[in-house]
Amino acid sequence: MPVRRAVIVAVLLVLAVLIEVTVLAPLPFPGATPSLVLVVVVILASQFGASTGAVSGFAGGLLLDIAPPAAGTIGITALVLTVIGYAVGRFAESDDRPWWMFAVLAAVAAPLAVLAGAVLGGLLGDPRVRWDEVIGLMVSAAAYALVLGLLLTLPLRRLCRWVVPEAYSR
Repeated sequence: MPVRRAVIVAVLLVLAVLIEVTVLAPLPFPGATPSLVLVVVVILASQFGASTGAVSGFAGGLLLDIAPPAAGTIGITALVLTVIGYAVGRFAESDDRPWWMFAVLAAVAAPLAVLAGAVLGGLLGDPRVRWDEVIGLMVSAAAYALVLGLLLTLPLRRLCRWVVPEAYSR
């Protein structure tokens, strides 16, 4: 990964984790906490491809897993976001997709991430998994991801194209 691409990915992921953990998590949102990291991973994967999407998903998920208050099994979020980053990167290989498509894709990925986290947590014996709340968390996660995706997709795409212009030969 070129240096400028690695720097922009690292900066965006660290900022997303910090904002999600310190600003969004304490706020009393109904349902799930908005997953800013997931939206940033989707945008990075849409801009730089599957390998960068998988790496950014793993790094962002691992940062979330170890960020205080880390109470769950370390690695579940990293695994889920790695798969999402890779899948979005493969989907985005065609450059003819409209920008809002990735906001919708984040809204589709968010409930899948909640479900995958609940399934993996349940398989690993996490006592915090409450199956009666999963559907509500999935719906709220999709709504928050759609709003965040619509707000952040264009500015972050422009930032990526400005910082790493050589990644866009098309």
